[in-house]
Amino acid sequence: MGKNLNLILDSNKYQITNASRKTGCDARNLDQVVNTIRDVSPDVIIMAAANVGSISYVSKYAADIVHDNTLMYVNLYQAVTEVNPGIQIINPISNCSYPGVIDIQDEASWWDGAIHESVEAYGTPKKIGFIISRCYQRQHGINTVNLIVPNAYGPHDYLDEERTHAMNGIIMRMIKSKMSGHEEFCVWGSGKPIREWVYMADVARLIAKIIDDDITDLPNPLNIGQQHGISINDSVDIIKRLLDYPVAVQHDVSKQDGAPVKILGNGLFRKYFPDFDFTDYNTGITETINYYTKLL
Repeated sequence: MGKNLNLILDSNKYQITNASRKTGCDARNLDQVVNTIRDVSPDVIIMAAANVGSISYVSKYAADIVHDNTLMYVNLYQAVTEVNPGIQIINPISNCSYPGVIDIQDEASWWDGAIHESVEAYGTPKKIGFIISRCYQRQHGINTVNLIVPNAYGPHDYLDEERTHAMNGIIMRMIKSKMSGHEEFCVWGSGKPIREWVYMADVARLIAKIIDDDITDLPNPLNIGQQHGISINDSVDIIKRLLDYPVAVQHDVSKQDGAPVKILGNGLFRKYFPDFDFTDYNTGITETINYYTKLL
């Protein structure tokens, strides 16, 4: 998300500061967060920091993930409170924070059940982050725009297949498979789960619009929803076609599937952003294929 935001927001209109461990700002360290915010004096903070990865990564490092992501939120809001409660925070939240048994995920149903066990280590801190934002708004007046994001894909993600988002991982592995001349490709899990996918540059464009137009009066939280899903297997078929790679597909069912369906309702989103255009799925996958082909 961070790199896509840089590309979308890169203009003379904004002074952009990227804060990460590389710049000496580990979001798990309160002093470093306070010092960075004090030095930069931002008007807006976009919370793009996260310890995140594939389902298997989230399961393997569940304790680290729940600890790190919760701590990042606590530190962010405490630091903003100490430095300047007038800073606006934009907080993207993964849709894995929804209950695992809901097919069409509407905002009104966000609390209507448990997070799916396969992603509770990541989804729970995202829900905690929302509660933290509400509490700090109530006591300290900090304004947060909480946006729930569907499964994302697109350029500028991790090259590590265990850390990247699911669709990017499939695309990378299939590119490598084609380069190696393999006649079979293995999908992790049954391939049956249905997912809604969003091109990450679209999320960046929406966040830029919120900043440009100074939009703060939004439902809390708000889905970035298209209300359209596609199975993993159908996505694999699209990638095969766009790669011109008629490979035989096998399935490793020892890998977790996750929730059977995850589709974001778009009723509220279209009320507030009726004219927002999402990137066509084929176009987005083509751009992602082109990006990774140059790197692998």
